[in-house]
This record gives sequence, structure tokens and C-alpha cells, in this order.
Amino acid sequence: MRRRVLHAVFAGAVLCCAVWAGFEGWRLLDAQRSNVDVMRAGAASDVADKSPRVRLAQAVALSKAGQRDAAAKLYDGLITSADLDDIGEAALFDLANMYLREAIAAGGRNPIASAPLAELAKNRYRELLRAKPDDWDARYNLERALWLQPESAQAFDDGREPYEVRRMIKVPDVALGDLP
Repeated sequence: MRRRVLHAVFAGAVLCCAVWAGFEGWRLLDAQRSNVDVMRAGAASDVADKSPRVRLAQAVALSKAGQRDAAAKLYDGLITSADLDDIGEAALFDLANMYLREAIAAGGRNPIASAPLAELAKNRYRELLRAKPDDWDARYNLERALWLQPESAQAFDDGREPYEVRRMIKVPDVALGDLP
């Protein structure tokens, strides 16, 4: 009796390991197919019907090749404002990084051209941080973008009185300077 129980436990463990190995093998084949699709895809229109991972990889490749507009279209197609998944968050981060890299590159040659790119990068980083507040890479890159293109207090002016405003307070029978 004891031997049967031991064999049944061992058979169950072997079956669980076989199922797990089969699942991982299927994921490996899927990743290899995605890699082949990325290698074959030459233009952004070739990946319109592909998986989001393939479109993200193609957008990264286009960004590295300097084709900013085509990469931005692919990134925007992956970003859904309702609910960001892992691919959407990665696309948002990569798009902001692309804008920040171009703003840094254009900053030395043409500071006027770098300002809108830095603003686009800051907006994308903020959008990502609203969806995922614990993303420290996005926080760091937002800080770099803010160093590149600082924001003035007037940009956040909502017409209300500033918090620290000196007001005269009159206390009866107390002269100014009498307080300890």
C-alpha cells in the first residue's frame, strides 16, 4: 500500500513537471516565431496585424534607425489610455525616451527645436507615472527632462493666491515685536 502511494506521488510530480516543460517549450516556440517576424518585417505597415510584442520590437528598431515618425505611430498604436498593460507601459516609456534623446541631441544645435520634444517626453513620463507610480526609471528620466527644459511656476498658476502670503494680523493691545 505504501509503495503504491509513493509511486502515485512520484507519477503526479512527473506529470506536473512534464506539463510545465511543455508550456515553457510552447512559450519558447512562440518567442522564436516573434523573433522571425521581427527580422522579416521591414516597414511599419508589415507589422500591422502582428502581435503587440512584434510591433513593440519593430518600433524600437525604427526608433534606433532614426525613423521617428514611423516609430511614434507604432508606439501610439500600442498605448491605450484606458488600461496600460506591460506592452503599453514599455511602449510609453520607449516613446518618451525617444523624445528625450532627440531633445538632448537637438539641444546643442537648436535649443528652440528641443523644447517641444522635451515637453512631449515630460508628458509621456507623467502619463506613465500616473499609470505606474513606482516606476523609478521613468521618475529619473522625467527629472532629466525637467533639467533639460525647466518649468516655471507660471505654468502651474491656477489663479489662486500663493500659499505663503504675509498678512498683517492685528491683536489688540499687542505691538509688533512684543511677542517672545
